[in-house]
Amino acid sequence: MDDLKQSIIKSLDGTDDALYEHLPYLLQDLWEIGSSPDVIMDLIKNNGINRGQDLKVLDLGCGKGAVSVRLAKVFGFHIHGIDGMPLFVTEAEKWARKYKVSELCRFEIADIRIRLDTLKDYDLIILGSIGQVLGNIEATLRKVKDSLSSEGCVILDEGYRLDEGPENLYNYPDHLQVYEQIKKAGFEVMEEHLGKQEFIQHLNQQIMGFIQKRVEELKTQFPDRKHLFEKYLEAQKIESDILENYMQCVTWLLKRSV
Repeated sequence: MDDLKQSIIKSLDGTDDALYEHLPYLLQDLWEIGSSPDVIMDLIKNNGINRGQDLKVLDLGCGKGAVSVRLAKVFGFHIHGIDGMPLFVTEAEKWARKYKVSELCRFEIADIRIRLDTLKDYDLIILGSIGQVLGNIEATLRKVKDSLSSEGCVILDEGYRLDEGPENLYNYPDHLQVYEQIKKAGFEVMEEHLGKQEFIQHLNQQIMGFIQKRVEELKTQFPDRKHLFEKYLEAQKIESDILENYMQCVTWLLKRSV
């Protein structure tokens, strides 16, 4: 198992341990890192999950709390957000204060791979673009299942490989394989939201603009690490190309099937 620092770097598309200390700076302009709060809120509304104001929600890999804070503000849910990056958790707490939902939000710095074993009886668990931190989709769902209440649901933000694409993407599951993994893990789909490619392209352009600006600043501040920052920027460009052209981004609302 990677240590926590390596796991965080991988989840944010980095490869070099030296990048860790610079990630907060590189991503300082982004509150929403990964999943769309609006999409998640729509899934909750569409399926009547918002009827219970006392719902316990676990946001794994919560980042800066964009999803958590919005759910607390709109629905009054009790949120427990966990992330391994201390400065992200600090930011999440600031946003909770700004939105006046601090009493509904508890943010924690921890390794979700370890912490998950002690968490129980959540009504909703959010897996917002955390990648392979807990394994593939089947392994991830099996691991979170024991932390759900008997009627609990999972929101999974992931994607699948489209039929046409480069051979090096065949390690990504296709549509059928994703549904097989969901079924094997003991879940079924309540609703599926397909990300629109034009929206993803527009969003990626915005994100790349923010990151490129911060990369240029870091190159000036740390000229001896110029290659490190350029390598990260190139990795982001490759990831954006994959998401825009060869993957279907999806957010699923899942419930237990067994």
